[in-house]
Amino acid sequence: MIDAHLHLWDPSRLDYDWLRYVPDIAGRHGPEDWAAETTNLSRAVFVQADCEPSQALKEIDWVAGLDHPGLDIIAIVAFAPLEQGAAVSPRLDALGARPLVRGVRRAVQNEPAGFIAAPDHLDGLVLTAERGLTIDVCARDHQLPELHRALITLFEREPQARVVLDHLGKPDISAAGGNLNHADWAASLKRLAALPNVFAKMSGLTAQDDWSARRDDVVRRYLDHALVCFEPDRLMFGGDWPVVNLAGGYGRWRDLFETAIASLPALDREKIRTDTARAFYLGGADKDLSA
Repeated sequence: MIDAHLHLWDPSRLDYDWLRYVPDIAGRHGPEDWAAETTNLSRAVFVQADCEPSQALKEIDWVAGLDHPGLDIIAIVAFAPLEQGAAVSPRLDALGARPLVRGVRRAVQNEPAGFIAAPDHLDGLVLTAERGLTIDVCARDHQLPELHRALITLFEREPQARVVLDHLGKPDISAAGGNLNHADWAASLKRLAALPNVFAKMSGLTAQDDWSARRDDVVRRYLDHALVCFEPDRLMFGGDWPVVNLAGGYGRWRDLFETAIASLPALDREKIRTDTARAFYLGGADKDLSA
C-alpha cells in the first residue's frame, strides 16, 4: 500500500507560519515520528508542506536526504510559484534536476476568486505539465467551478497533463452537516471526474469536519460519492499525516477508508490502495515497489 499524501516538517530547520494556528501539530514531524504511528505503511509520497516559499528547495533537499527504515519516500510533490507564469521556468528546471521530484503543488485553497484561472497561473500549469511533472491541486469546494474551467483550458493546451485533486476538493463538511450539495460540491466533483486526466485523493476529510465531532457516518458519504464519480484507477489513498491527527488520527481515517472500499472487487481495492498512486507519480519509473 502507498500513502499518496504525507507531510513532514521540522520548524527548527524551516519556517511554517501556518503551524502557529495548529499548536497541537506544530512540532517536528519526521520519519521517526511517522514510524512510531504504527501505520504498517512505509511507502509514501511526500507533499510539500507550505514552508516559507523562499525555502521550498531546501524543503525538498531535506526530505530527499532523510534515511529511515520506517519510511520509503517514493516521490516528492514540490512547491513552485506557478502564478509567475513563464518566469517559473527556472524553478521547474531546478525541480526537474532532483530525481525524487515527480510533481508540483501550488496550493490555491486560500487564494481569491480569479487566481486559479488567471493567465499567468494557467501558463505555470502548462509549463509544469510540459515537463512531465504531475500537478496536485489543493482547492476548496467553492473554488471547484473555477478549477474546472481552468483545467479545461489546461488540457486544451497540454492534453497529457495529469492532475490530482487533494482531499476531494476540501468539502466543508462541518458547515454542510452532511449535505453533499453544499457549495455545489457533489456536482462539481462529478464535473471534474468527467475530465479523463483528473485523479483524486481519498484523503483529508476528517479535518474538514468539526475536529471533535467524530461523525464517521457523515464523512463516509463523501467517500461514497467519490467512488461513484471516479473509477478506481483514478483514485488513491492519502493519509494526510500529521494533519489527520487533529481529527481523530490516522487509525480512524484508515478504518473509514477501508470500510468505504470494502465492497469493491479485490483488484479495484488494490488500485486505490497502491496501483493508482504508483502509476500517477512514477509512470514508467523502474523503482521496485513489488514488496
